[in-house]
Amino acid sequence: MAVNPRENPAFETESIIMQHGIFALLVGTLNNQIQVKYQSIKGSPFDSHDVIMSVFLVTLFIYATASVAEVMLRARESTYYTLVGNLRLFASALAAILLLAILAPILGCVISVVWACLFIGVAYESSRDLSNILSQSTTNKVLDMFTRLIPRVRRHEEELNQPRV
Repeated sequence: MAVNPRENPAFETESIIMQHGIFALLVGTLNNQIQVKYQSIKGSPFDSHDVIMSVFLVTLFIYATASVAEVMLRARESTYYTLVGNLRLFASALAAILLLAILAPILGCVISVVWACLFIGVAYESSRDLSNILSQSTTNKVLDMFTRLIPRVRRHEEELNQPRV
């Protein structure tokens, strides 16, 4: 596969392991804080913040899926691993922000606005990268198709031009 022209240090193996550790620590700490907050209250975060908790579970699933996909793409030396890595990073950040929004709603909203701005910037850059990758892939496939098709057409023309005996 093609080599990614600009290697991002955030997607090196040691950095990815560190990011997983930080995410686990952050989610674990926020989860413990939520347990302490709801210890004296009848009910759970699923009762009072059902939408936030549902979105949290979806982002956690996206994080886990993107992590597995990133490992598989890195093993194949694919250029797509940075796109999936960005998805993993933003899913983990959104999951942490959602838990923070349960603990401190105002702080969670402020940080989610910053997250949204960063997400828009990285999404735009990722869409440009994806369009470049797809255009290169499409161009290569079209050229390959024509290089296979031209000899067949020539053979067919030669067969039609030969006199019948």
